[in-house]
Amino acid sequence: MTDTIWLAKLAVKNIQKRKKRTALTMLGIFIGITAVVALISLGQGLKQTINAQFEKVGADKIFIEIKESHFGALESQAKLTKHDLETIKKTKGVIGVSGILFSSVRTEFNRIQRTQFIMSMPETSKEAELTYAAHNLEIDKGKKLTHKDKNKALIGYNIANKKLFGKDIVVGNKILVNDMSFEIIGTLKRTGDPTMMDNSIILPEENSREILNNPDEYKLIVAQSAKEINPDETAEKIEKELRKTRHKKEGKEDFEARTSTELIATFNKVLNIIQAVFAGIAAISLLVGGIGIMNTMYTAVLERTKDIGIMKAIGARNKDIFMLFFIESGLLGLSGGIIGITTGILISKTVETAANTVFGEGTISSAFPLYLILGSIAFSFIAGTISGAMPARRASKLKPVDALRYE
Repeated sequence: MTDTIWLAKLAVKNIQKRKKRTALTMLGIFIGITAVVALISLGQGLKQTINAQFEKVGADKIFIEIKESHFGALESQAKLTKHDLETIKKTKGVIGVSGILFSSVRTEFNRIQRTQFIMSMPETSKEAELTYAAHNLEIDKGKKLTHKDKNKALIGYNIANKKLFGKDIVVGNKILVNDMSFEIIGTLKRTGDPTMMDNSIILPEENSREILNNPDEYKLIVAQSAKEINPDETAEKIEKELRKTRHKKEGKEDFEARTSTELIATFNKVLNIIQAVFAGIAAISLLVGGIGIMNTMYTAVLERTKDIGIMKAIGARNKDIFMLFFIESGLLGLSGGIIGITTGILISKTVETAANTVFGEGTISSAFPLYLILGSIAFSFIAGTISGAMPARRASKLKPVDALRYE
């Protein structure tokens, strides 16, 4: 133990003597670990945020929508209709259904025109409550839009608070939607969906159909499964009933019914793939860093050949020489890893702060699980020691006489 501590101290002194070279050597490890920590922490934070949103929605919700075309860019010509909604409503295990329209339209407020999303609120109170729950809609100011309201509107958090129309919109203001005037009776709390819900105007279904000239179609139907029944089973029953009424064979459906659990799994799968790609890119930096450490340690062996000869002449063993260079390379990797972790955390927190400032609090958070920190430290140390193993072995095999003669 005493020998190891002495060798470690000597290794630290040797590293400190060559500060510029040490900094350049650690650069590859530093960049790789920084990338790993920053990207994975943001990915984990995003996953937690999405999962938290779906937990609020509830596992008993089932979302039915039209499948995208094979090209993925445009929706197919198929539509969900009021007849489909009635079919779903009669399906065994379903205790609630709501149909929703949404589309982008021209809006105007404060003499400023913008294109915004509108979303419909169903015509019955039960369906309306399901819509609020399924989309995690909560009133910030004012009151809810009910089935009794006409020419009234709710607005998303960003429309109300981000001065999209030059100034904030408050309860009591009026907004034009395709030249129809609507009184704002409530504003919504932030949902965490800046591309859709936080930038939407919610109107009664009757008004939405009038604006969109759409008497029968729905863009999305949300069903609620009975508590005592597995939502996956209810989703299968819905698909079976819709296949009958829409005259589609199994596997040839132009629609899909997905549960909240399935949506969470899909999001997590995509995020895991993205994180794996990022980790692969970071691994290249770590490989380059490892090669840099190996090159530095080979150079150090050549520079200190005579020193190695002196150490061996006064009693140093092969394993002592090996351990000295082995510890040096490990410390180079470890130092680069620690600096990389610190920088990665700073970058991740900066991105979190910037995103939450621009898009609203709670848009994204960064997570730093213990396995990420400890794994990064261990990986950087191991990368350093592995890279330094061959140079260390070469140093330990030098013969004292040859080493002392080396110039």
